[in-house]
Amino acid sequence: MDAQIGNQILIVDDVPENLQVLGSMLQRKGYDVNVASSGMDALTLVGKQPPDLILLDVAMPQMDGFQVCETLKNGELTKDIPVVFLTAHSDKERIVRGFQVGGVDYITKPFHAAELLARVRTHLELKFSREQLLHRSEQMKALNDEKNELLGIVAHDLKNPLNGIRGIAEVLMKDMTLTPEQTQEFYGSIYDSSEKMFTLIKNLLNVNAIERGGIKFDIQPIALAGILEHIVNDYRQRAQAKEITLHLDNQSVMPIADETGLVQVLDNLISNAIKYSPNGKSIFIKTEVTTVDETPRVRVAVRDEGPGFSDDDKTKLFGKFARLSAKPTGGEHSTGLGLSIVKKMVEAMNGQVWCESEFGKGATFIVEFPEANEDEF
Repeated sequence: MDAQIGNQILIVDDVPENLQVLGSMLQRKGYDVNVASSGMDALTLVGKQPPDLILLDVAMPQMDGFQVCETLKNGELTKDIPVVFLTAHSDKERIVRGFQVGGVDYITKPFHAAELLARVRTHLELKFSREQLLHRSEQMKALNDEKNELLGIVAHDLKNPLNGIRGIAEVLMKDMTLTPEQTQEFYGSIYDSSEKMFTLIKNLLNVNAIERGGIKFDIQPIALAGILEHIVNDYRQRAQAKEITLHLDNQSVMPIADETGLVQVLDNLISNAIKYSPNGKSIFIKTEVTTVDETPRVRVAVRDEGPGFSDDDKTKLFGKFARLSAKPTGGEHSTGLGLSIVKKMVEAMNGQVWCESEFGKGATFIVEFPEANEDEF
């Protein structure tokens, strides 16, 4: 049997000899066979574990095969299971009736082994092909939706700074009375706008590079304490501008990761904490060694006193272009790509990242990596 093609077959017939003959025939060919001796039994079995194909007798007491098939086709979870009718009658009326209620084929009794096996194989392959086409169609739709969202984001996030640059350029070209201070202020605005566009493009390229495996990580033990202290010190001035206090509980820890990638991840999390924290709050950065399933891991937690995240926010927190209810508190720019990049980079370095948050009570972003043992450094 092809491992990709389903092989779960349910045989429904009220004659025990037919169940025995068909079941043995299919089992010898590697199919996983289940049997039911009535229509009601069949529906019960299908409800517990939908098969890949049903061989269904037409003439049964209480509930005939046509009624069983109609019931299956009206069920959301069972409507796509192919049904092949088994009948001792080959009259056209019964055959047409079988197709009308949703059957895909029929096999007449007594069974011809080669014909039956060929039809079973064909319909399982057709079912597999339909599922593959449906899966690819869903993938294409998702990619198309993502493309449209990307174009919308780019159009919106690039349009505003470009309009600003164009407007400033027009003023600089036409107004010859500007003071040096005014000119310098305009140059600063041009720089800020171009930085926003550069950040967006850089983030888009990073996401694309990670997804196609274009970024190669050098995974090795890293002495994190000094690196983290340097990152935090780089952000102290920016935090002070919003009267935010950075608290660092920095233990001597040694995670196994890529140094450049880890710096980018922690830089992003600390930057976000400052960006979304109101003035006058505190941010707490802590490193420690924890044990998960008896395996030591290095954990870095970045906790803020910002607005936190709603339940809806949490479902899309690490998604591309996520637009969350929380907004930057100091007019900072956000592309909605930062946390998506963080998640992809952390997982590519064999780590984990998650967020713990209660709406209105801040958020804690946590990253974990395996801890290096003494033999690794």
